[in-house]
Amino acid sequence: MPGKVLFSICCCIFTAISGYAQSDRVALLKEYNRLDSICSAVINEKPAQAVECSKTMLDIARQLQIDSLILNANISLGQGLDFVGLFDAALKVNYETLALAERSNDCHYKIYAASLIGRIYQILGNKEKSQEFVTKGKQFAIDCQRYNDTIHLNYDFAFNIAQMGNPQKGIQIIEENLEAARKLGNSDYILFGLDNLSNLLAESGNLHKALEYELQVLEIPEVMEEDLNKAQVYEHLAEIYVLLKDWDNAQKYQREALKYAELVHLNDWIYECYKLQSSIDEARGDFKSALQNHRKYIALKDSVYQLEYEGKMASLSALYDLESKQNTIALLEKDRQIKSGQIQTQRVLLAAGLLLLLLAIAVGLFIHQRKTRKLREAFARDLIQAQEQERQNISKELHDSVGQNILFIKNRLQKSHSPQDENLMQSVDAALDEVRTIAKGLYPNQLEVYGLNSAVAALCELAQETSGIFISSDLEQIDGRLSREAKINCYRIIQECLNNAMKHAEATAIRVSSNTLPGKVELIVQDNGKGFDKNVLERKSVRSFGLINMEERVKMLRGKLELETAANKGAKLTFSIPV
Repeated sequence: MPGKVLFSICCCIFTAISGYAQSDRVALLKEYNRLDSICSAVINEKPAQAVECSKTMLDIARQLQIDSLILNANISLGQGLDFVGLFDAALKVNYETLALAERSNDCHYKIYAASLIGRIYQILGNKEKSQEFVTKGKQFAIDCQRYNDTIHLNYDFAFNIAQMGNPQKGIQIIEENLEAARKLGNSDYILFGLDNLSNLLAESGNLHKALEYELQVLEIPEVMEEDLNKAQVYEHLAEIYVLLKDWDNAQKYQREALKYAELVHLNDWIYECYKLQSSIDEARGDFKSALQNHRKYIALKDSVYQLEYEGKMASLSALYDLESKQNTIALLEKDRQIKSGQIQTQRVLLAAGLLLLLLAIAVGLFIHQRKTRKLREAFARDLIQAQEQERQNISKELHDSVGQNILFIKNRLQKSHSPQDENLMQSVDAALDEVRTIAKGLYPNQLEVYGLNSAVAALCELAQETSGIFISSDLEQIDGRLSREAKINCYRIIQECLNNAMKHAEATAIRVSSNTLPGKVELIVQDNGKGFDKNVLERKSVRSFGLINMEERVKMLRGKLELETAANKGAKLTFSIPV
């Protein structure tokens, strides 16, 4: 009898404990679902908050040890990191998601993760890598017999093909999949197809056909019920009408786009609307309004960049907190193993000794490399400064001495009034112009007097006159953010880029532009020439002195230089400078 009572008591205790455990799991699941709803609601407008939610969801999912919840939280985290621009971190999370989805053979998340990885590589400009994962996602969809999922993947596939130099093939693939979406009656797939098709046609110069497809979106009632879709479609229509110079329709759709962008708080689209309005005002001759709207565009763009920067910092902090927590758990587990005797003390001491030795070697190498780098940077800086001083001296001598002497000869010839001197007079004028051009090239006094914007504009105008290539300068007002040394070096880098493009690129158009970002300024020189194989530059033997000189100037300013190019795809050089 006492044994039966004891057994009953044990059963009651076990049942109570199990009940509490089950109650905890139910509470965790409820919290997970609550956070999932919040993430879905804020992912577009407040992605940094979505990263925080996803981090907590991932903690809960790991406590529950449910793969499907871990996968969902990882997808949400990857999207949030993608939206705030932390592409490396987003790729890492999505790769982990894809690996887990493949282990658990979860069709939905295999397709989704491969698609997200492909999209990120597309944003980063790596079309080949993007195509690899888009193709992988399509194969997953086919293997799982989820053929409808291949439609949106084919849109990405077609976009990559177009960007890799075959726009007609890309347009054909989108048209085929758009037809399939229409047969299914899937309004989202129809919207994506029409919008992508319109974008590719506009890029290829077929503006009327692009307009035709974008207008078809207006005929889809379920799509146009959402304010987000209205803002997107109206903004795209306004852009096409601006390119067509149809200012009345451009104005009509710009107003609609701005109205709905403000309703859904899409600040990046709002500032694009102001930019469109500025273009419309300028075309209509209302320059005062054009200037006001351009200022609104610049101010809002700066504030959006600042918010994006703060969002990135918050997201990085959330990611760091998550990784720190995981590292802490791992360290606690190791500590438990050491205390239980599973790791021998001798092995720990040996590893610690080796680690200290490696650390000492690493510190020594770091100090040596740092000293060497500082010496090299100081030498490069002194050399470039000496070059600029010498250029300034030569320019002054050419202008003040040689130029004045030629001017004196010209004045004497003008006083002689001899018809025989006419040809000689033309030669003297040509020589004087050439001396002035050389003097300006050696050291542009306009840079000192009027600033970088005016000097670069004059440089582009002169280069266009001498080369016959269309060259435009579209710099924002950045003079106030740059030191004298930075302005000189920026001018020289742009000058070298223009010279390279005119000599080697076989381009018909070159554009110089800038972006002002929090804590830095970006300058971009882009041409539509034949481009070249970027891998060739990795061999030092073929690196030109001009490129090396540009790299040294950027290093002097503690900046970063990036070159994007490929055969038959032009070249784009971007250098950013901290301010």
